[in-house]
Amino acid sequence: MKHLRKTAVDLVLGEQSTHELPMLAAEALARGVDSPALRTLAGLSRADASRELFWQAMAELGFPRPDPETAWHHRMRWAAQSLLRGELSPYDASDQIYWCASHLERSPHATSVTDRFLGLQLAWEELQGQAPAVEDQMREAATALLRASPDAPRP
Repeated sequence: MKHLRKTAVDLVLGEQSTHELPMLAAEALARGVDSPALRTLAGLSRADASRELFWQAMAELGFPRPDPETAWHHRMRWAAQSLLRGELSPYDASDQIYWCASHLERSPHATSVTDRFLGLQLAWEELQGQAPAVEDQMREAATALLRASPDAPRP
């Protein structure tokens, strides 16, 4: 289900081809994720219109179409979680968090996040990547980001 949620966010942000949706649906079915629209989507060819059917399947699975702001929040949280799980390097995760926050509607929170993660990236670059203390600060900032928005959309 996590992969489908990421696909949904990528689709909203214009970074997911609709041609891949039938195969992604088939893979989800093989992993045990199921809904009527997902089964229909898995049976389509790459040329068939699949975008709306994908959204129908996601709604059936309890993940309605996010608006772009919500999608950027999802992606930002994923980057923070990936950093804390060791799936992304601190620098790469900080870069993704900064990038996502820069796309959010201007607010004190968005400005705070962009400033904090950009500052950490610059500190890391100044030390030419030899910055374990800065990487620890990146992890702390990711943890704080996840704690600061407990009601934020969950990926």
